[in-house]
Amino acid sequence: MVVERPLFELVLAGRQSELRLFQQQFEASIAGQLLVTLVAGEPGIGKTRFLREAAQYAEQAGAMVLSGSASEAEGMPPYLPLLEALGQYIRSAPVEELQEQTGAMAPVRTTILPELSFRLRELPDSYSLPPEQARLRLYEAVGLFLATIARTSGLVLVLDDLQWADTSTLDLLCYVARTQPRARLLILGAYRSSEITHHPAFERTLTELHRLRLLTPITLGPLSEVDMGLLALNLLRFSVDPLLLHRLVLQSEGNPFFAEELLRDWLETGFLAKGAQGSQPEDVRARRLPSSIVGAVRSRVDGLDTQIGSLLQVASVIGRAFAVDLLAGVACQDVEIVEERLQKALEAHLIRSSSPGVFTFSHDLIRAGLYDGLPLFQRTRLHTLIARRLALRLRSDQPATHQLAELAFHFAHSGDQEQGAVYSLLAAEEAMCTYASEVAIGHYRTALQHLSAHDPRRAESLLRLGEASLQIGAVQEAVEAFQAAQACWKSSGDRVAMGKVGLALGRAYWRLEEINLARATFEQAVSLLSSTPTVDTVRALVELGSLLLVSQHNYPAAQRHLERALDLARQFGDTRLKASASRAFGNSLMRAGKLEEGIRLLEEGLALADEAMDVTEAAECCECLFLARCWAGQLDGWEDLLFRWLQYAQLCHDPYQLRHIYSHLATFHAQRGDWTLTEEYLLQGQTLTEQQGLPEPLAMFQWTRGVIYAFQGKLDAAFELIQESIARFRVLEPQSLVWWLGWMGIVQALQGKRKEALAVLEELETLILPLPAGSMAVVHALSHMATIVVSLGDRERAERLYTLLLPYHGQYRAILIDRLLGSLAILLKDFKAAQDYLRVAEAVARRFAFNIELAWTLEASGNLVFSQGWIQEQ
Repeated sequence: MVVERPLFELVLAGRQSELRLFQQQFEASIAGQLLVTLVAGEPGIGKTRFLREAAQYAEQAGAMVLSGSASEAEGMPPYLPLLEALGQYIRSAPVEELQEQTGAMAPVRTTILPELSFRLRELPDSYSLPPEQARLRLYEAVGLFLATIARTSGLVLVLDDLQWADTSTLDLLCYVARTQPRARLLILGAYRSSEITHHPAFERTLTELHRLRLLTPITLGPLSEVDMGLLALNLLRFSVDPLLLHRLVLQSEGNPFFAEELLRDWLETGFLAKGAQGSQPEDVRARRLPSSIVGAVRSRVDGLDTQIGSLLQVASVIGRAFAVDLLAGVACQDVEIVEERLQKALEAHLIRSSSPGVFTFSHDLIRAGLYDGLPLFQRTRLHTLIARRLALRLRSDQPATHQLAELAFHFAHSGDQEQGAVYSLLAAEEAMCTYASEVAIGHYRTALQHLSAHDPRRAESLLRLGEASLQIGAVQEAVEAFQAAQACWKSSGDRVAMGKVGLALGRAYWRLEEINLARATFEQAVSLLSSTPTVDTVRALVELGSLLLVSQHNYPAAQRHLERALDLARQFGDTRLKASASRAFGNSLMRAGKLEEGIRLLEEGLALADEAMDVTEAAECCECLFLARCWAGQLDGWEDLLFRWLQYAQLCHDPYQLRHIYSHLATFHAQRGDWTLTEEYLLQGQTLTEQQGLPEPLAMFQWTRGVIYAFQGKLDAAFELIQESIARFRVLEPQSLVWWLGWMGIVQALQGKRKEALAVLEELETLILPLPAGSMAVVHALSHMATIVVSLGDRERAERLYTLLLPYHGQYRAILIDRLLGSLAILLKDFKAAQDYLRVAEAVARRFAFNIELAWTLEASGNLVFSQGWIQEQ
């Protein structure tokens, strides 16, 4: 008789070091530190089993364990792993405990956890918020819920198959990890390492968790022959012939799931039997074995009763998890008979019981193999039956989040065009309400496949598809959707609808730096929306004015549009509109050189955005306010404002809002000489800009890295990067060169390339000629020109630049104007003025720890002493 070893020890044979690592993470989380452990490996390598056994360990230690998994099957709702895990808790927790744990946030959580409304019945009143803030509130509510559940005994949140998780699930997990650092929570997940290469959201999640220093990765590899022998012993309860074991290792390639399926097939077909000396197989070399794991699974299913196999095929169409009553209804059999037949499949380890009345396929490969074995006409018929059954079960007083996605999937595959469109649109809107834009995009695309070219719902669906695409940074896809919607509404003559889609299309063009197209589209939108002004009129005016200001330096036209936008916003009394218009008009004043007025309006806009809880607008306000305060020399609190901007931008969950922040963070930390943080922000910025693929952020990021190389004295590398970025800007926005070109001349001057640096000076002169005197673009260019002139020792140009820069002493353009004035004064032999300016510059550089500026200032002070001494000697 074989003495059975404990299951945990046997099943995880060969996984002892991984187990110890999990145990360490678990103990640290119980002590009060949120941690994330992700188990990676190929399909069948033992990830799910590792999770199950780790969960069992945690339960034995007294912790709460909640489990869920993502699914590759279509028709799955957003947040599926969390829906399963938290749904399981909500259904079983005492009502009084749920009420205490959810409190005033209960209505927010019902957005994705409708079971709460059925358990609690009476919910406190809630209030509506703009989409960005509502998403934040939802994420906050879920994070607090998890932390509260974990408070008593600790919580292990087990999430399987995360390679199939939707972006919203991953975003939510990152938010929880970032905002609940002291929760007694261990997030234990698993994913297929081979299936995340083309999953940008998953890669972003790994990067973010690594950055937060919360992630511990565990990689499971193939089992050795010794460990495979232990696995076979545990499964068969008798030892395996060495020759057969060797064959098993070769054919399974050390994969535990594949090995178990092969062993079960060999056992059930009589190829393998227990004898007096252990296993007694036929001649292994003569036996024809299944050519693949799929063949092994099919062979095992075929070995069951035909009716059981048919039931499993129907279940494979329902999905990875399936309810017995639904399966019975579709198969037209009694529930009791179905449950009895499923017991045989349960004993064969093809399925497992996940909750009362619900079964799950043991591995998705089993479900996929069964599904693929069905003829197309049979799949279509089953999808139709399932969809109709689900539609009958759908009631207004039942939670619909899961059902709408399932209905959309099954009707879309049923051949019923109308119902496929109806439920796909409903599922898309449901996904948008839960801020799952990627999932919504899939449903909109499905709906559009079922809508005819003349269906009145088509244009609105295309607009919504474009808006969802823009939210995730899929700009080209958004453009195509908006253009198609525009064509639909053009034929209908609906001016308001055409203006609305024109506004959206203009935004997308601007992101792609199609400036002329964006301007024309915004102008058309303003025209279409101006006959009877609405909130969309204000939005169109803000976009048009901002584009004219930032990209084309057309200050008079920009201010005219933006002043009108602010007047209309104040008339409408909409807080969000007033925030947006105040920010845009304040930005125009600030860029025109009216810094004090601009800062006042920008601060007003930020306060209004906070009041409206509009994090997107707050991020925009912070960006403008940060620049305005720096340019004005108001450097107190610069770091707090940068991080406030970063926080708002992250809360938007729109990567576009992060496009510039890392460049500024890297530049400011480079000024301090903190190269570790500088490089960290550069890497984050590089990842983000490459993922977005938008031309302007890519060019700016390349320019930023070049400037930082110049700070470090790497002049050749700096010049190469800056030159490439300037070439990009010449194509994208030639007028914007006034902001960027100067640093190429600075580096050339430092390299001793006098002729080339002088050519840059001449081009900058041409660029500032049409711009209003005193505008920030002009002052910015003048500061770069002064830096070049100081490096070249050009006394003639120094005199003019000194006069032009005098009104801006005390300001900061990533270059202290006072240091420049001091350096120019040295060239002009005004040593008293030079000493005064350099003293101020040194004090500022020391106060804010701008070590690069301090070094340059001290160098200028050394030049001053040398020049004074030289004059005295003469």
